[in-house]
This record gives sequence, structure tokens and C-alpha cells, in this order.
Amino acid sequence: MKIIYLTDIHDGLHGLKAILQNTEADLYLFSGDIIYKAFFSYDRIIDFCGVQEELYYLLNEKKDDITPYDFTTKAIRFPEKYDAAIVEKSHTYRHLYQIAAKTMKDKYEIIEKLIRKYAKSPVYCLPGNYDLDLQYTELYERDIHRKNFEFKGLKFSGYGGAPVWTSGIPEKLAVVFHEYTKHGKNYSEPEDFFREEEPDICVIHNPAYGFLDKIPGVGNIGSQGIRRYLDDYSPSLVVSGHVHEDQGVVKKRGTVYLNPSNFGPVDSVHGFQEGGYFAEIFIEDKIVIQTNLCQTTDEGWNQLIEVDCSEKNLKLIRQNPISKVSSEDFIREN
Repeated sequence: MKIIYLTDIHDGLHGLKAILQNTEADLYLFSGDIIYKAFFSYDRIIDFCGVQEELYYLLNEKKDDITPYDFTTKAIRFPEKYDAAIVEKSHTYRHLYQIAAKTMKDKYEIIEKLIRKYAKSPVYCLPGNYDLDLQYTELYERDIHRKNFEFKGLKFSGYGGAPVWTSGIPEKLAVVFHEYTKHGKNYSEPEDFFREEEPDICVIHNPAYGFLDKIPGVGNIGSQGIRRYLDDYSPSLVVSGHVHEDQGVVKKRGTVYLNPSNFGPVDSVHGFQEGGYFAEIFIEDKIVIQTNLCQTTDEGWNQLIEVDCSEKNLKLIRQNPISKVSSEDFIREN
């Protein structure tokens, strides 16, 4: 079986169309951050992010543990209890919020149309921290957040989102990553979910702690709960994204972990990340036998690094001379 895996698409719809048109696979998986911006206008982005961040700051000062959406609902409903400036800001926020939600839903509708027109095999999707909960979008039938599906004798389970707040996304419609520490105890819904399902393949946006989750200058930021699950269980494959900078493949206790890095181009605090990356994954008898790191080009796409995953340790099969990614950086020690 051949899987094509993309993560962090970030509005890269032109590249997504090209992938669906020009590749062949038994299955396609899109793992989070499908959308990048909630508006087509940069001015609108700045306006919405600005008022959203102001409201979060105000609520943090008040130690009020509600969302800006819920706060503005109260301010609009009971204007006599709030300053006029707050009421006006609330109306502005709700107006921009509705536009953002509609724009994002329109983008998901476009993606669904692309999939229906060009995909020759099943496509499943997972929301990231830049996405709406896909159950509210045209991709709802493909959504695998906290869900499972069976394909060619393999059980796939997905958990989306990430434990970060993403400015500029309508917060009430986003996926919440239910993992937190309280009174010294860590609670993790994704851990509980995977322990209950015991899938052959874990599809996650936010990586497990210690596996392809390192941000330069910050360190490991992955899920403690998912890591605890993976310390006890060995699925065939774990695919993740979110951390563009920790691109790679690693094998530990029979499990292959893969983060091909971002498919769509993004600007970040670490500079411009051109993206275009995706992975081909080959599985036989529930064993990952090969993974290929690929990248789109203006003319199509190239295989950059081919990795033999069939033995205990990963082995380089071939590296394309044009690859900007070195095999030493991509293939990790377990």
C-alpha cells in the first residue's frame, strides 16, 4: 500500500491541486493547518488579530477564563454593564469573527471540490491549530479528529489541533487540544483516545514529546500524553507535523515516526519556509518498508530522499543531488 502524506498545507491550494493531479497512491492523508489565513485581505487580518489579542489581554488581566467570543456576547447583550468602548470593540470583533468564519468555510469548500474533482483515491483530513473544527466545514466526511477508519487491513486513528493559541482564528470554532497539567498531574485526552483505540497508524498534527518536535531556541514542545502512549505501544507508523523545523524520519521499537515538514509556504520567526514537502509511505503486512521525502516544483515534483525502513535501523537508499535537505539531517537515530 502506498500513502501520500501532507501536513501544514497553509493555504497551498495550487500545490495541493498539483499533488492530486500528478501523483498516484492508495490513500492520501492531510494532517492539519490546512488553512493559513482567515481573510484574503491583510488589513482585515491585522484588524481581527489586533482586537482578538486585545480582548485576550483584557480577559487575562481580569483572570476571566472565557473566550473573547463569549465575552463579547455578554457585552453586546448587556451593554449597560460595560464601558462604551468595550461594547464597540465587541461589535467590531463579532463582525470580523463572522467574516473570518465564512472565509475559512469557503476555503474548505474549495478544497473539497478539488478533492472530488482530482483525487483518484480516498482522502482523509485532520485539523491543526490554524483550522476550524472540520465538522463545521465541507470536509466533515473526511475528518478523522478523535475518529478511526479501516483501510486495507489497517486501523487509522487521528487526533488534531495543538496546545497553542493561534491568533486570527475564530476561537470558538477551533479544535481544542485537551491536554494540561493541574495539581502536578498531566491529563491528556489524546493519550486516552489512543490507548482506547490502539491503532496501527496514528495521525496527529501535534507531535509526541521527543519525536520530531524540537523548535530552535525553545526545545521539545510535543505532547507528553501521546509520548506516554507510545512508550507503552508500538504502532506501525506515526505521522505528525506542526513543527516545520524538525523535519525527519526516525524508527524506534518498530515504529516509524515521520514529519516531512510544511507543504505550504509560510513566514515564521525562523524566516521564510518555502515548503512543498510531502512524503510517500509504503506499507506491507503492517510494516513500513520505505518512506520518500518529496518536494513540489514548478514542473511537478521530485523525490529528494528515499529511506529503507524495513530493518531495525533506517538506511538511505538514495539522495537526489538537487535536494537542499541532507540525508544526515532527515534520517534520525532512534
